[in-house]
Amino acid sequence: MKSTVWREPNFFPLWLGAMLSSVADSTYYIVLAWFVLEITHSAANLGTTLLMASLPRLLFMIFGGVAVDRLNPRRVMVVSLTARMAILLGLAVWLATKVGALDLWVLYAVAGMFGVVDAFYWPTQNALVPHVLPDQVLATGNSFIQTTQQLSMVVGPLVAGGMLQWHQFAGIFTVLAALYAGSAVAIRAIHMTAKERVIPLASRSVWGEIYDGVRYVWNIRILLFLMLASMVINLFFMGPVNIGLPSFVQRQGWSGSVYGYFEAAMGLGAVVGGALTVAVRGMRGHFQWIALAAAVIGLGLIGAAMVHQWPMGIVFLAASGIAMSLTNIPIITYIQTIVDHAMMGRVMSLLTLMSVGLVPVSYGMSSLILRMHWLGPASLMIVGGAIIALFCAMLWFQPDFRQMESHPRWQQAKDV
Repeated sequence: MKSTVWREPNFFPLWLGAMLSSVADSTYYIVLAWFVLEITHSAANLGTTLLMASLPRLLFMIFGGVAVDRLNPRRVMVVSLTARMAILLGLAVWLATKVGALDLWVLYAVAGMFGVVDAFYWPTQNALVPHVLPDQVLATGNSFIQTTQQLSMVVGPLVAGGMLQWHQFAGIFTVLAALYAGSAVAIRAIHMTAKERVIPLASRSVWGEIYDGVRYVWNIRILLFLMLASMVINLFFMGPVNIGLPSFVQRQGWSGSVYGYFEAAMGLGAVVGGALTVAVRGMRGHFQWIALAAAVIGLGLIGAAMVHQWPMGIVFLAASGIAMSLTNIPIITYIQTIVDHAMMGRVMSLLTLMSVGLVPVSYGMSSLILRMHWLGPASLMIVGGAIIALFCAMLWFQPDFRQMESHPRWQQAKDV
């Protein structure tokens, strides 16, 4: 009899914690951006603030993976969520009591501390799932969690827009702190048995454990290919879509609302893709098609850059969003299934580094290319999409990729 993920006692608190945290995350970054602009009236200061959040995340991400493998991953996640709550609550108290002028260093410190905490939170989020869910329901569990997170990316901006009408940032940051607190309480309710706990590896140095993690990925060719695919997709999609796309919309003479429609199309497409992933059991038995689905991410970006009527752009970007979920969810499930639990944190930290961690690098590359006029916005999107499509299409011909479902642990995890 097939397992149902909602019957697993740990799944609801895991899903609830992920949902509250995702809504808080997507809301926080919009509120922070508006807060910095309202306080400083400077786009340059906003860029510096976001950089202060990105650099610690990039630098400490791999250490977050070591912490997950050394410690109880649930505890790491609870501590990181509690730290987020404390940071925002401290900022709210500062604003409410007006103990001093809100200098730029305060904003930079808040962003920097948040970035450090993110470096521990993001690897833990995916590493925790296989510790508390059986392999048979990993695909379904990941589909629900990832779909909820994508939906939060749509809901978050709406929540932020509503709260910004209050014009009371102390109250807004307090609400966000409460969301993180609720997430921490939910994750704390997860029960980890002795079998599921991670055994500390105190005999090795931190750098030694990082080396072990990199060597582990290097020696398993399919993991190496999946890491490279994640790196290529994020480097050549995130910058072009978040920097090139709004510039393209502006050059076409379309309104900012059209850009909003494009972003919403990708988000809703990702939600639809998550639902499709559940329907097809996480693509199990059809992993060779993931290469083509990943190629569609790039093809959708190319198509959006070539449209002359913006409604067609919605279609292409929705296709990219659907393809993202059909690619990301099965790959995360696969990695969670085949990787040793003792290595899960470090492997997930490397995967997160290749995705979330490299986003500022992609932004920097795209900004430089546009600023130096090496490419226009449409050409930037076309080149980025073409690189993604070609790389992912080539995976189809790679023997390790085509045979990835023959891994013994993946075979053992089949539904009975």
